[in-house]
Formats: sequence, C-alpha cells, structure tokens
Amino acid sequence: MIDEETYSFALENALTEIGNICPEVKLSFIFNQEGKVLAEAQKGKYNVEKIVSDFEEIFQKSHVIGGINSLTIDAKNGKVIISNIQEGVYLATVTSKNVDMKYLETVSRVLIPTVLKLLEKIAPAPLKKPSTKERAAIIEESQEKTITEEVGEPVLDEEVKPKLSPIPTNQLIVDTFGGLLVRQDTVKIDSEILSQWSEILDEKNINLVEIETFEGKTAQCKVKPIKDSKLRGKGIIRIPEKLCELLDIKKGELVRVRPAISKEV
Repeated sequence: MIDEETYSFALENALTEIGNICPEVKLSFIFNQEGKVLAEAQKGKYNVEKIVSDFEEIFQKSHVIGGINSLTIDAKNGKVIISNIQEGVYLATVTSKNVDMKYLETVSRVLIPTVLKLLEKIAPAPLKKPSTKERAAIIEESQEKTITEEVGEPVLDEEVKPKLSPIPTNQLIVDTFGGLLVRQDTVKIDSEILSQWSEILDEKNINLVEIETFEGKTAQCKVKPIKDSKLRGKGIIRIPEKLCELLDIKKGELVRVRPAISKEV
C-alpha cells in the first residue's frame, strides 16, 4: 500500500510540471472536500489554508445544487480557478491575467487525473488517514521486519561500482501531424528538452527516443527538434498519426519520453 506521503509527493511533482508547462501559474494545490490540502506547488508566498477556508462556505452551499464542477474568479491582478478532478477532490490554480485558459485546462485535465489513475492502479487506497486497526497492523509489520533484519545474515561488502547517470524521463502531451512526405519513424520534441538530456547524459546529440504509453506500449523513434516557435515550451511531443494509431494514443494524451542512447559511433 502506498502511504499518504508518497501520494502527496507524486501529486506535487504533477503540479510542478503544470507550473513548468504554464509559467503563468503562480500557485496550484489539490485539496479535498474536508478542506485538507493534499499537495501544493507555488512560485511565491501564498497562504493556501486561508484560500481554502475562504471558499469553504461556497462549497458547503454548493451541495444543494450537486456540488461544484468548476469555478473561475477573475480578480484585478489575476485569476483563481477551482475544478473538480475526482469525487471530493479539487484542483485550485492561481494565475496571472494573461493565462491561456484553454491550454491550462487541457494540461490540468490530462496530467492530474492521469497521475491519480496511476496511483489507484498501483495501490487503490484513497488519501485518507488509516484506521486504528490499520495503523496497528502497519506498526506490527514494521516491528516484525526490524526483528528479522536484526537476526538476519550479515551483509558482505560488495564491490563498489561506478554510478551511471539515470536516464531522464519527461511526461509530454501528444500532438499529431501527418502528410504524404511525413516520416513515420521520426517524432519532434522541444530543443530545450534535447539539450537538457545531452547535458545530463554527457551525449553530444540525442538521435533516438523511447516513447511509453500509460498502457505499457513502447516504440523507439528518431527525434528532431520542434521548429515551429508557437509550439516550443509547451511540453508537447509531435508524433506522426500512423505511429499514434500503433501506440493507441490520441492528441492531448500524456506519454513518457526518454532518450534511447544510440550505439552508433
């Protein structure tokens, strides 16, 4: 079972990713209907608990009409957007006035529910405090493990191996493209991401990438940088339409992308 801290860490990473993709987002956090903040990511100093308490009365009265699905407040210096992402769980974002609402909504509606769905598959436990019985079972299991470790076999010193740089992985939003002359074995990614990978792996050029869907399907493709300036910095990967069909993915969905180091000299 995944504990509450791990859930929170995964959600915080997703919120941070939203902030990276949409720089206009100054604060984002997830909270439940009891007013408990489950995860947050911010670029300034905001009193998240006060924001939640300010909306408490609105949420209480909203039960009469079946609850709140989405709420947007257009303030003088920015916007506050609250949307329901799961039963009893809400995503709140504080943004500047010039935020692209359509793009932000697309990113939020894809990224957060995808992470929540993955967490449920790994360990279908809600973000609630364990009962007294569950806590006692966890403590007992922990004590048994400690005793086993204490009386176990001594661990021999192993040969120290040189540490290798971990393969970086990015979650990117699918954008499709097609045409008669389009190569079906080549995808396009932001040049900034390719540069970051090159620096991390100490590789001059990244020529191949591996794409993995959240259903477990994978494909290895050649990669080129995105040339269209309007698409740069959007956290997207452009994938040929036929390749999308093979991977069973659609535009707007999320995929994991990592460099596949070429063995060519």
